[in-house]
Amino acid sequence: MRRKLRKTLLLTVKIAVGVALLGWVLNKTNWHDYVITADQTRTCRYLGPVPGRPDLLRVDVGTFWNPREEALPAGDFKRDGDEIIHPGFATSIRNINRPLLSCAVAGFLVSVLIAAFRWWYLLRIQRIRIRWWEALRLTVLGQFFNTVVPGTVGGDVIKAYYVAKHTDRKAAVLISIFVDRVMGMAELTLLAAAMIAVVYLGGLPGAAQLRDPAVSVAVVVAVVLVTLALLLSRRLRKALHLQKLYQRLPIAHHFAAAGDAAVLYRKRYKALLQALLITFGAHVFWVGSIALLGMSLDIQTPWYKYFVYIPLIYIIGAIPISVGGLGWVEGLYVYYFAGANASKVFALALLARLIPIFWSLPGILVAVTGPKLPKAEQMRSELGMDDAPADGGDAQVQPENCRRE
Repeated sequence: MRRKLRKTLLLTVKIAVGVALLGWVLNKTNWHDYVITADQTRTCRYLGPVPGRPDLLRVDVGTFWNPREEALPAGDFKRDGDEIIHPGFATSIRNINRPLLSCAVAGFLVSVLIAAFRWWYLLRIQRIRIRWWEALRLTVLGQFFNTVVPGTVGGDVIKAYYVAKHTDRKAAVLISIFVDRVMGMAELTLLAAAMIAVVYLGGLPGAAQLRDPAVSVAVVVAVVLVTLALLLSRRLRKALHLQKLYQRLPIAHHFAAAGDAAVLYRKRYKALLQALLITFGAHVFWVGSIALLGMSLDIQTPWYKYFVYIPLIYIIGAIPISVGGLGWVEGLYVYYFAGANASKVFALALLARLIPIFWSLPGILVAVTGPKLPKAEQMRSELGMDDAPADGGDAQVQPENCRRE
């Protein structure tokens, strides 16, 4: 009962945080077209021109609860180039460039296909043979449960459960998913770092604006390196006297799986390098698709900033402070793209969330046509993913014929 209460409280806190962050984002955006006063102290809703008076604008100078219309001189408002009127969320969506939007939607699909191929390849490295089509079906199913039906069982657990039906090497399946996740996170970090290096070394315009993101990338790189060192090195954990501590954590099986992954893949580094190249291709299509979305919304920012900001947004957004990152990820979009129209940026964040959900909908067919999905407790039990035992013993994830690091 205490554990259930703790989970309920944690979920309540996450929902509250997500609502608060989403409220902050919505406060930064405007549903309708708007104008900004010349001193940039106030934003007013634009209501339309004054008939016969091109020098005047009809604006709402009241509040949300008490609107008040006035006709004010156009000179009272800030110009953005030749424009005084800034498009709101509704106008941005209505005027979206459809050919670019179509290319972005297709790009997201390609990234899903490449991600499925990467996981299929990682399974083959461990001599677990399933058809690529099956890997694709399970990838879509996992994405569906991660994005559409968040709950007690994540998409990774469901993928592992179904693949484990093809082999008795359940730990190897878990390790393939673990490595797939770690590889994706590390590749995102490297992509952002590499793009910052290209901007600085290539002397591209706007390099000065990347100082704060560069600091963020440096911090993320340091955290990733330290985390990987602790996860992959049993000797380091022992030297720091962390072994007993991690064995008592609910995520002990992740640490154990990491040690097994280090052993299993150490002699197959060439195959891992090929998997890294596959991952790079998936992320280029994914970030490129979000960049195309930004261009379709006419967000005024250089293309290369997407390859810096988007990896950072989703690496930091992976910190589970809200349900499904709702509000948290959108807030990061508005923060990093601060120089652009916030309404357009919110539209970008929303589309970047909805399009992957759209491509995950075939997971409904996989769930319906596949074997009946058991309860969460049964899946975790059969996969050996129960919480670490109270006496601090290792989680049961060691693959057969595999010595520990």
